[in-house]
Amino acid sequence: MTQTAFEPEDGNTELWAQIFGPGGHPALTSMHKMYRWLPAAPRCRLCRVPFGSVGGWIMGRRGKAPCKRNPYYCSACDAFIEGNPGGAEVEMSVLYVDLRNSVRAAYESPSSDVARRINRFLKTATDIITRHDGFIMAFYGDCVVAVWPPGFVGPDHAAKATNAARALSRAFDAGTHIPAGTGVHTGPVYICTVAAGAGTFRDVSIFGHTVNVTARLASVAQAGQALASADAAGGLAGEARPLRLKGMQDPVPAVAL
Repeated sequence: MTQTAFEPEDGNTELWAQIFGPGGHPALTSMHKMYRWLPAAPRCRLCRVPFGSVGGWIMGRRGKAPCKRNPYYCSACDAFIEGNPGGAEVEMSVLYVDLRNSVRAAYESPSSDVARRINRFLKTATDIITRHDGFIMAFYGDCVVAVWPPGFVGPDHAAKATNAARALSRAFDAGTHIPAGTGVHTGPVYICTVAAGAGTFRDVSIFGHTVNVTARLASVAQAGQALASADAAGGLAGEARPLRLKGMQDPVPAVAL
């Protein structure tokens, strides 16, 4: 079968479920514990080896430099992804943070100003998410997508994701030059490799209803507001109210953090 751009792949289900699911893969868990003490961000999405500062220099000399083909992963993990394409459904927490007024800003401001504004947004969001143990999955223009897989961050992944959402809401409130809305949801996610260019490029992405709900929550959140589903809200779930979201057949119970 000829693969089209960014086609989800399956296979190696048990391995992928072990990596991202509760408990995690023993080898990766050991790496996470070891590399967390080495400076500095950015880091490999999979093994968390540092790419920056002295830590990055040391690990680069050990074959853990950013892969030239896919700089989100170190060379070793990129080889793993290439050699073990596939995916699994794992319950985890997902976060979207979406910049507001981008279209109006692009119309009213010079392109260079718009680019600087978006870059500030992306940097601030990335710093906050990674500080709360989140993993950046994608940048979609003026939106950042992150996940908290239990195999990487532990069973309290929902609490970590909602804490990140609160911090994002404070950083991007309506009084700032970069207002943004945030959505958080917890549920089953299909996390897998995606192939492009007939298999010449692979990345890791997420799919499913949980991802769609998260995106919709972020889209209706006001600037400086974080909306969490009842599934992600933990002790605040009792305060959730049904929210009608575009494309969703049933209301989604959600609470403003």
